[in-house]
Amino acid sequence: MSIHTHPHRRRSMRSGASVAVISIAISATAGLAHAESPPAATTAAPAVSEVVVTGYRSSLAKAIQMKRFETSEVDTILAEDIGKFPDLNLAGSLQRIPGIAITREGGEGRQISVRGLGPQYTRVRINGMEALSTVGAPDNDGGVNRTRNFDFDVFASDLFSGLTVRKTATADVDEGSIGATVDLRTAEPFDFRGFKFIASAKGDYNDLAGSAGPRASALISNTWDDGKFGALVSVAYSHRSFTDNGASTVRWDEGGVLSTGTGLTGFGSVLGVNCQVNPLPTACVAADTALHPRFPRYDLYQNNQNRLGVTASLQWRPNNDNLITLDGLHSYFGGTRREQYLEAPGFSGTGKCSSAATCTSIANIAVLSDTITNGVMTAGTFSGVDARVENRLDQLHTNFNQLTLKGEHTINSTLTVDETIGYSRSNFENPVQTTIGFDQYNVQNFSYSYANGNIPYLNFGSANVGATGPWVLTEVRERPQSAVNTYETAQLNVHYKPIEQVTLSAGVNYKEYKFVTTSERLVNGET
Repeated sequence: MSIHTHPHRRRSMRSGASVAVISIAISATAGLAHAESPPAATTAAPAVSEVVVTGYRSSLAKAIQMKRFETSEVDTILAEDIGKFPDLNLAGSLQRIPGIAITREGGEGRQISVRGLGPQYTRVRINGMEALSTVGAPDNDGGVNRTRNFDFDVFASDLFSGLTVRKTATADVDEGSIGATVDLRTAEPFDFRGFKFIASAKGDYNDLAGSAGPRASALISNTWDDGKFGALVSVAYSHRSFTDNGASTVRWDEGGVLSTGTGLTGFGSVLGVNCQVNPLPTACVAADTALHPRFPRYDLYQNNQNRLGVTASLQWRPNNDNLITLDGLHSYFGGTRREQYLEAPGFSGTGKCSSAATCTSIANIAVLSDTITNGVMTAGTFSGVDARVENRLDQLHTNFNQLTLKGEHTINSTLTVDETIGYSRSNFENPVQTTIGFDQYNVQNFSYSYANGNIPYLNFGSANVGATGPWVLTEVRERPQSAVNTYETAQLNVHYKPIEQVTLSAGVNYKEYKFVTTSERLVNGET
């Protein structure tokens, strides 16, 4: 799990994972050995036929060749065969390109940023058609994606034969991004010669969860009628069971007082001085204006994920001047996530508690000692703190489907035409999101320290975190959610090449985008 830092938010997680990959290569040569009549010493050695060795190196050479002939800033990653991408997912592969950084969720790449511009400024096309896929994540990692950020973890990288990042705008690529346009391409039958069958199997092991997960893919392709017709199907499946543990803060915040040092929403007292008065005593100003963790807590995530992807492609070339391609893509990404926290939520509340039975407020917290460095309260001891155990269960999945029909036609030596018609739909559903919280009120001598690295030291003082009796049920949250993104595209382009060095292109493009999202809550409140 990566470490994300933000001026007001910090989260640190530890995950253990090692990958075990087994590859078997078998080569065979045919020949005859006659023990009864060994060749004479003077017999010339038999001629050796040509030996051709292929590998990922040839893919790199092709990518460099494509970059050489581009007129704009373009980077390409190619995979000769299914399962030969250099990384476990597409976001990980994209990270190899200069200027691209990725965010991770659950140890996998999720979204990309190009030259410092966030994911919302990057547009993604699949087989030439713009698309959008979204998933859900823990609140610390952004929650449900209701933006135009593309979540790459929906797709298995084994389904794709190439990805291209266009960092600069060109006339033949319609507008829609100031970061980059990323083109993803699935395999098609005319990419291969004749019959092709490829299979790949890998596995990974997570030492914290103590479980291994399989990852397998297969492709079958063939062409008929002297290469005029071709069909291809590919399948990729993976399963992961993994555990993350660490700590988080749900951002850093001030005590809530005004910049002038007046107000009644900061700490209750600091080093014995009452801070709930106006004007605010000098002894309280430093503590109330310092940044402190809103939810100092320990985290435990347990995840089970399944990913299934299928592609199908039909190609027909009736003659050398016409090519028709039909591509289909289906991807399912889903699973179950359990989140458990041991935390002190009172540091996030403002206003004074009306009673001890409903206390979740910083105004009831007494600061017994603190360490403030550069405006940040990195350590402290407190009384009047609430302790909470929070348990959350998510069941969520994304179904992505796309169908694309493309045509390429050569009218004469100077005029070509191409068209694209396509439909894509990303349907994310989070039908179960249930959170239950239990509190212990008015804990004495709670302390934290962030002085020694990213994993803090938390001491829950008088709270008996191992007992069942002191805990009171204080929260039941039900928040089922969904997000559906749909694209419909139709495009026609005409290309005129009067001379070898000049190409003029013009066209029309129709695109309709629909977005529907839901978020349900308990009507009678959640606390």
